[in-house]
Amino acid sequence: MAIGFYNFQRLHDEEFRKSVMERFEEIVNKNGFVEGEYNDKFENEFASMQKAKHCDLVANGTDALEIALKAYGVGKGDKVAIAAISFYATAECVYNVGAEPIFVDVEPQTGLMCPESLQRIVNKHEDIKAIICVHIYGMPANISALEKICKPKNIKIVEDGAQAAGGFYENGEPIGSSGNLVTYSFYPTKNLGAFGDAGAILCNDDKLSEDIRSIRNHGRSPNGHRLIGRNSRCDHLQAAVLHLKLSNAPTQNENRKNIAAWYFEELRSTAGLELVPEKYIKTSSWHLFPVRLETKEKKYALKEALAEKNIGSSLFYEKAMPEEAPLENVPGEKTHAITFAHKTICLPMHPFLTQEDVKFVADTVKDFLK
Repeated sequence: MAIGFYNFQRLHDEEFRKSVMERFEEIVNKNGFVEGEYNDKFENEFASMQKAKHCDLVANGTDALEIALKAYGVGKGDKVAIAAISFYATAECVYNVGAEPIFVDVEPQTGLMCPESLQRIVNKHEDIKAIICVHIYGMPANISALEKICKPKNIKIVEDGAQAAGGFYENGEPIGSSGNLVTYSFYPTKNLGAFGDAGAILCNDDKLSEDIRSIRNHGRSPNGHRLIGRNSRCDHLQAAVLHLKLSNAPTQNENRKNIAAWYFEELRSTAGLELVPEKYIKTSSWHLFPVRLETKEKKYALKEALAEKNIGSSLFYEKAMPEEAPLENVPGEKTHAITFAHKTICLPMHPFLTQEDVKFVADTVKDFLK
């Protein structure tokens, strides 16, 4: 039995490919390659699905983060507190707008931004202008606790939801509905993925949405160029793919929750293995299923043991961001983040896994740990 980490063959089956090609032919015949009706349809429907007032498509998830910071007025010399467990782009975007990152440590059981660490960072650096919290692996960060720290000081919040399409906050509302700027990546491996790069920003503020739309299109407005922007338009082909996938996204995300529940059933009492808290079964988008071993060496050994049984796995993340060479001198807190990254490996997680697949993966993990 071979179990892939992803399953693009099932995701992009013959029926789906046929529908995509019909849309592509339609777009080619109309010569409507940059933005178009599918952009508008996706923006309206995704905003409605996530209970946000506005969805503004951009070229990719990294641009979404940078544009969100710029829309908040973050720029040269400003300080931005960021979670120490995330993809490199979360730090990269801060530098790209001229700001300075400060690391906030994560909760040792989840990899999510730790409110207590943020409070210490804010107390030490009173001039922080914004934070970027990450809904890592699809689990919702503790937004209510983070807002209690940030709002009294008028610190802006960007939620990096790159892995969280289909996730929910603890209050049961969809990620994206908070009123903060919430960014998404639609890279092909995401729960909701394009055929290339694409991203989006959700918000409930008319003025912020207007600024985002202007920034993404060279600062344009109906009356001319109103600010210095950039070229970050989502092309019509990618929007057509995303819109086509949108109707199946809720069912596929529900499948992921069921698969996560099967993993918990099989692995929750396994000695030498730590899972994230079980409360996230219903709220996480389960973009990934992370587990933690006792040591870094055991993590690598498990990866080899899984590969021997033709089971895919991946190291999200092999290192915490503060360990990346360009970020080694960034101030802040990072102790739990480094430990978390060193011990974590992700098991297969996609909407087409069967209960038999999950049991085979779990049995392989348990056999290794014996």
